[in-house]
Amino acid sequence: MSRVHSVRLGVAGGLPAVLAHCFLGHSGAWSRLIPALRTPIDALAFDLPGHGGSAPWDGQSDPLGFVAATFEELVDRPTLLIGHSFGGAAALRFAVAHPELVAGLVLIEPVYFSVAVDEPEFAANQLAEEPMHAAFRNGDLERAAAEFFALNGDSAGWAAMTERMRRQIIGQMPILAASLPRLQRDSGGVLEPGRLDELRAPVLLLDGANSPPIFDAVNRALARRLPHARRHTVPNAGHMLPITHAAEVAAVIDDWLDATPDGAEAGRQKTETRAG
Repeated sequence: MSRVHSVRLGVAGGLPAVLAHCFLGHSGAWSRLIPALRTPIDALAFDLPGHGGSAPWDGQSDPLGFVAATFEELVDRPTLLIGHSFGGAAALRFAVAHPELVAGLVLIEPVYFSVAVDEPEFAANQLAEEPMHAAFRNGDLERAAAEFFALNGDSAGWAAMTERMRRQIIGQMPILAASLPRLQRDSGGVLEPGRLDELRAPVLLLDGANSPPIFDAVNRALARRLPHARRHTVPNAGHMLPITHAAEVAAVIDDWLDATPDGAEAGRQKTETRAG
């Protein structure tokens, strides 16, 4: 496997966790969320290929499959998995393939769009994405990047970027182009009959109230199919809620952990840490 950069966050000896960020992000994106947790988390956050300190994408492999395989490299015991957007889709793919290694799963607006194919928002999202797909077909990566930001309601952010930042993002757009077909179809057989039923670990599905409707549709569809799923929508938040609303997201995760066996164990560790 190509070089994968990772960083340690949280509290040594806490609840083991592995974190995967969104497309165009990096492992530092968790630097607000992890300290906001009252539950001690011993977190390993890694950079996606072509992001942060990880090696560039090879231009050929399935990026979603690569990130799912990165979880395989990093997880060797029951672990809390937290994934945002692209990282959430990869975490789900890993969790379904290795349910015995999942102590809990937090999916923050996972872009596993294929699960929502029968939801009314799916067709509307396909239509909204068409300008971006057209830009990819025409080889116009700059236009594709601008359309990607528009889809997430951040056209102003794209316009305000420095030229250096734009060039970096344009260089990452082929990763998105290679990933989109796999996100809109069932990548890794996650949705094959019975596979989601085998994921017995508790699952927390998070989305923002101001996010594009497709994310509500994805979490709604996942909640119906996962046997131990709980949903929560963060008020006034958009797609980047782990960063913009870190305290609120942390509080929801803490409450959810408190209601699970792993959360109870983490609470005992927290008490022992303070007593010592």
